[in-house]
Amino acid sequence: MTVRAHSPQDELYGPLDIPSYCWSIIDTPEYQRMRYIPQLGCASFIFPGATHTRFEHCLGCAHLAKTFLEHISRVQPEIELKDEYWKAVIIAALTHDIGHGPWSHCFEAVAAHYSNTWDHEEMSCMILKHIIKKYNIPIDSEVIEASCYFIRGEAYPKYPPWLSRIVANKDCDIDLDKFDYLARDMNRSLCIARFEYDRLIFHCKVVENQLAWKISEISTIERMFFNRNDMHQRVYQHRVNQAYRAMVLDMLEAAEPFLNIKNALDDPEAFCKLDCRLQYLIELGQCGEEAKRISELMSLRKVYKCIGEIRINPDNDEGLNYSQLPSSQLADDIALYAGIDASKLRVVKMQFRYGLKKDSHPLLSIPFWKPGSDKIFKLTIEDISCIVPAYFAETGMRVFVTDPDLVKSATSAFEKWKKDKGLI
Repeated sequence: MTVRAHSPQDELYGPLDIPSYCWSIIDTPEYQRMRYIPQLGCASFIFPGATHTRFEHCLGCAHLAKTFLEHISRVQPEIELKDEYWKAVIIAALTHDIGHGPWSHCFEAVAAHYSNTWDHEEMSCMILKHIIKKYNIPIDSEVIEASCYFIRGEAYPKYPPWLSRIVANKDCDIDLDKFDYLARDMNRSLCIARFEYDRLIFHCKVVENQLAWKISEISTIERMFFNRNDMHQRVYQHRVNQAYRAMVLDMLEAAEPFLNIKNALDDPEAFCKLDCRLQYLIELGQCGEEAKRISELMSLRKVYKCIGEIRINPDNDEGLNYSQLPSSQLADDIALYAGIDASKLRVVKMQFRYGLKKDSHPLLSIPFWKPGSDKIFKLTIEDISCIVPAYFAETGMRVFVTDPDLVKSATSAFEKWKKDKGLI
């Protein structure tokens, strides 16, 4: 097999440093499909520059993975980094999002209608193994298995546990995936030029078999968590973005008899035929008239109208319990107040969080290191600035109406419903 090697230019990092063995994976239709999966789903309808895709995000993550391992090798030469460790981590970074469906996270709501267990991480693992087998790529099966563990954020039993925290860190939420998507998303949507991912790479060490960050980087880490929450508030869960996402969900459900999405959820070959080029088929009328109608409304910017929203604090137990009800049940309840058909309402849940845990500061979960010490150091609440959020998570919901003629009556009914349920 002839394997090409080159350094494509990236808008964030300049020339990408991606090992030659990665290109036999990249140069396949299954991988190239990510060029047609926008990173931010429908966000480009609101932020015209946010047209970047899962493709460049995954290439960027692979570049950062190699950069990170080179840093560890340089500052801690006593740590043995075997060739298979490098390959497993870099391939995991390269393919961690290959299992996303059309319109990225929008698709997860579609998949949830047909499966309670489907997730894009597991599909990424299925597609990676499918590519290796289909194209007879000479990469050791144990390396691929380890990559799949790392995609899921799980430790591979035969490898050092800290390797599993590089791409997806379920211990403290600091990982390369986040570095790239925050830097890329902030740049493309809000024109914010830079996120300081490099400081969190070059001030990281392996201490007590864990990834730990230099104590001087507290403010850098705080800014990372702030930036992520800010992006959720301003971009990822933007009101109009959520309206478009609800329309994509309706469009794909209407097109299901023609697309057979349900059967593709456990078939990597069939799944790889699903990407955002589907909308062209829908616009041509090849997936039914209802799907075509919704697609045309999106192009005309005749989006579902938001009639109101609710924000629920973590200490509002009654409100939190109520918000956990299925969206369809909430829509039924509101529709009774409005005297309209519940099928005309869409209830969209919102989740905002400052860190991994809803009830504690994210810095309390971070392993730190201090110069001259070989022990992990953890912060206490007394070590953290007194200028902190009142809450570290927030739940909410927005209600949209699909028929503009119903906006006035639905809005007044929604306000009465909120008051009666004690959600104001």
